[in-house]
Amino acid sequence: MNNELKNALNALKSGGIVLYQTDTIWGIGCDALSDVAAQKIFKIKKRDKSKALICLASSFEMIKKYALVKEVDNFIEVSKQTPTTFIFDNPKKISNYVTANKDTVAFRVPHNSFCIDLIKLFGRPIVSTSANVSGQKVPLNFSEIDSHIKDNVDYIVKNEKNKNSFSSSRILRLNDDGSFYKIR
Repeated sequence: MNNELKNALNALKSGGIVLYQTDTIWGIGCDALSDVAAQKIFKIKKRDKSKALICLASSFEMIKKYALVKEVDNFIEVSKQTPTTFIFDNPKKISNYVTANKDTVAFRVPHNSFCIDLIKLFGRPIVSTSANVSGQKVPLNFSEIDSHIKDNVDYIVKNEKNKNSFSSSRILRLNDDGSFYKIR
């Protein structure tokens, strides 16, 4: 295991917050099952607790342990096109702070080997929310991340600090007829 994975994993295991590059933008994350860690995210971002957070999973099989997932193949095929976050019903074990006490949860399987490896090693989903103070511009590269964010996380992953991002993931929800509708 490389040092970046080891250090990020240790931060997550101790209830900490990590700043890391995802398949879309720089994000801050924590254990998606931990109320204490999720509350830290809201404090760092100065985010309204009525707004839910997105979770990352290493696979759709992992998501099935934490939400109601029907027709996995359909989700896999749609997510191949572009980074896609899906809204699922009936969250299980996910922090109520992450779901904002709603009956749904947002999940994405990232197209990023570091994220996949980290989540597999951690053994459960992690939160992924943009690395900005709520209401401020979403940073498209590491240098744009506000010092408040950098100063308040427990570990900054050094991988891909020079990578530019272009946009957040799209967010889709499955209709009863099997089609998807776009939320973002």
